[in-house]
Amino acid sequence: MVKLILAVLLLFWTAYPYDIDTLLEQALEEVEKESSGRYYNLALKLFNEGVYRLAVENGEKFLEKNSSDRKKIEDIFLLLTVSYYKMKKPKEIFDLYIRFLDIPVSEDTRKKAFVYTNNLLLREGQWKRLKIIRNKSKKLLERIKPFPNLEGRYRPFEPGVNIFRLREENLIGFNEIFISDRNLTLIEIAKRLDLGYDELKIANPHLDPFDILKGEAVFIPRKRLLPEQEFEIGTIYINLSEKRLYYPVSYEGDVYVITFPVGIGTDNSKSPVGEFRITQKKRNPEWVVPKSIREEDPSLPPVVPPGPDNPLGVRAMRLGHTEYLLHGTSKRFGIGMEVSHGCIRMYNRDVKRLFDVVEKGTKVIITDKRYKIFRNRRLYIEIFSLGKKDKKELLKLLEEKGVRTTPYLIDFYNKEKRGYATPLN
Repeated sequence: MVKLILAVLLLFWTAYPYDIDTLLEQALEEVEKESSGRYYNLALKLFNEGVYRLAVENGEKFLEKNSSDRKKIEDIFLLLTVSYYKMKKPKEIFDLYIRFLDIPVSEDTRKKAFVYTNNLLLREGQWKRLKIIRNKSKKLLERIKPFPNLEGRYRPFEPGVNIFRLREENLIGFNEIFISDRNLTLIEIAKRLDLGYDELKIANPHLDPFDILKGEAVFIPRKRLLPEQEFEIGTIYINLSEKRLYYPVSYEGDVYVITFPVGIGTDNSKSPVGEFRITQKKRNPEWVVPKSIREEDPSLPPVVPPGPDNPLGVRAMRLGHTEYLLHGTSKRFGIGMEVSHGCIRMYNRDVKRLFDVVEKGTKVIITDKRYKIFRNRRLYIEIFSLGKKDKKELLKLLEEKGVRTTPYLIDFYNKEKRGYATPLN
């Protein structure tokens, strides 16, 4: 239809060339009427505003008119899935999932769609439909086979969990689906899977973090970009916004990345940003309580000896000549959250493994990036939390990189594709 309109207008212009400006303006108006782009953008805008019914209507109109733009089709598939989940429409979300089984969308988007489809059908007691989608998604639910266990000093690390072979320039890991084997919370799941609470929460924005039922699915974000495009092997990188530590190492000619979730300082006691060196390493450290903390809690002694009540846990490494430590914890929870007085906190099992492979003098670079955007084989983005200033900055960066997008798409990604690396083109 669009081609026909343009052809007619071209013939008309040939006959009456003096009215070209008017004709071009009319042509653009007619093309816009036929274009699927406006339905795509309107669907995103309405979804971001929480008007799910109208978002669905415009999303479906886009799909009627566009069968070739795979990236946009994928966005609309996720938009429709989440909309039906929010509106509690089990039949519609089931039909959509089945309809898209033969449509090529990325594995990550299909996994997110499975999580919401599975969980709505489970909550609504749609057992037959639930059985169907699980049977049709067996391969999706299989864990990608990790590389074999490493030997020597890297033997204690778990492939595909806290050590990854570098996939591209600075991309690691594959996202997974976890099916809860009993009623759990995201805090319990995070600890079981060596993840942080916040990263699980932002990757599953519509799940109740304290009410995960037996049989419910959780999206597990393990596909990540290192905080720096050009990283140094043997340097520790910590990004405060994602509450995660990365340590790239060389092993038998390949690059591997050790990575762990961390707890960081609160708004009132922020963790430091900058470049440091590990100047001290201690096993079973005593805690010399800082004066400022004793003023907050006068009941604390000047020194807490090693043991189960010591908040430094089983290992501690000092950052430069500061009071800040990279250490374990005596707390059951708090990893992946803003909980400390500025120190970097880790699970005890993780800090022990890291302690054994890190030497004194190791460089530690701490950043606070709310998003990462790097060009590897494709242009990848990884979002944690975007404010208005961050969005403007991100849109400008994308424009400089030759990527055409809209604030609606960035808002959509900020809601539905946070916490893991996703391609933008």
